[in-house]
Amino acid sequence: MQQETVIRGGTIVTAQGLMETDVWIVDGKIARWGKDTLRAKKQVSRPKEIDATGMYLLPGFVAMAPPQLQRLKGADYLQEVRALIRTGCTTLVDVLLPERWMNREQVAYLKTNHYDSPIDYVWHVGLEVPRFTGKEVLEWCRQGFRTIRLYLRHLGDISTLEWETISQILTSYRANLHLHLPPRSSLGRADREELRRRWMEVTRYWNIRIVVEQMLPPFEEEVFEKYYHLYWLDTVHTDRGLRALHRQWYASCPIASSIKEIRCDYRRRWCSEEELLSLLVRLASRNVAKAFGLYPRKGSLAPGADADILFLKKEYWLTKMDSSTILNFSEIELPTSVMSNGIWIYRDLHFLPVLGLGRCLRDTRPYAYVI
Repeated sequence: MQQETVIRGGTIVTAQGLMETDVWIVDGKIARWGKDTLRAKKQVSRPKEIDATGMYLLPGFVAMAPPQLQRLKGADYLQEVRALIRTGCTTLVDVLLPERWMNREQVAYLKTNHYDSPIDYVWHVGLEVPRFTGKEVLEWCRQGFRTIRLYLRHLGDISTLEWETISQILTSYRANLHLHLPPRSSLGRADREELRRRWMEVTRYWNIRIVVEQMLPPFEEEVFEKYYHLYWLDTVHTDRGLRALHRQWYASCPIASSIKEIRCDYRRRWCSEEELLSLLVRLASRNVAKAFGLYPRKGSLAPGADADILFLKKEYWLTKMDSSTILNFSEIELPTSVMSNGIWIYRDLHFLPVLGLGRCLRDTRPYAYVI
């Protein structure tokens, strides 16, 4: 029988609420919840116990890797990943930007920079418009990529794409399209909005599941498509996004964001402190995991999920912050300890030597859940 680990006395934070219960971990995964019950007579070993009294237990956040991470090596790389871990990130999503001349072996070499990662990671592929052809999309889908980030820089780019061919490939492989408008593009604000509008129309017509950056969904419109259109919020929109989640507590709301981007105007206390904690889990953990096909393996502490757990002391949550300012969660050291796949990587504000613990997550299913 495998050795169990049980976390006792903690309060689990889910996307919809809180629950005081014990958590059993077996082989790096959540085995079950519940208070102590009678044990089977054949069990000869007692579980290893972790005291989480006075702690909130959160599922690890899923973050987009910073652009400079691929260029870093050794101690510089580790320092950057540890900065993510301090804010509660236990899974990172990185974007591969291959050159046209690269073959499969050279693309595989580009992926080696995360081999020393202490947390799990998943790869997306980024393509400029000239390379976004049926042939290229098919090749990347065959290699296992399930999210393609498309870089649009000009208003007329959408009309040049082979939608009839590309849409069949994307729907066949159940792959996402992620629209990215580079900040240094020549598009003005009005042109960017017009490009997004055209993008929404054409992808709705071809029934392609997409992720759109830097905007809130049009909740009031009848054409609002909750299943196919997912919205990645930037800093400007996250406060309104959290409030929308609060108003629609049990309803579908297809928005997600990285914990580093979330800002919250909490001066008028529009929800309780524990409700805000649940909203953060929903926006930066569960919804991101669903958007990128990682749920329920990531973004959850339900039985069967990876044991990626953040330990946050209740006495620290919003008690040390100036409530007269806008909360910037990237500057709040959320967890005092972090567990990845049932193994400590950060404990009592100290990092443990766990280089190479992270795994590349390949079997992603972006279409599997409504968000």
